[in-house]
Amino acid sequence: MTKPRLFTNVGLQRDFNLKRMGTLTFDLRCSDPFHTNKTDAIVYGYRELTTHNPARRTFVLDLIWKFNEARSKYRGSGAGAKQKARM
Repeated sequence: MTKPRLFTNVGLQRDFNLKRMGTLTFDLRCSDPFHTNKTDAIVYGYRELTTHNPARRTFVLDLIWKFNEARSKYRGSGAGAKQKARM
């Protein structure tokens, strides 16, 4: 009736540090970039059944801007030195 199909999803993500303005995340995804996920079928019997599923290529672009992130005082070199000295 139908043949199994192979299709691919591809994605790319990149983070940009904008210093005081926060972090910008760029995320691009493509579903079925090679246009291979399509189905055509005709079933003959008491009734004729036709199925048609054309391939659909979709692109999704997400831009995420994180601002006012909580900064951790325990990051970086010398993290926790004040707390160690206090103890």
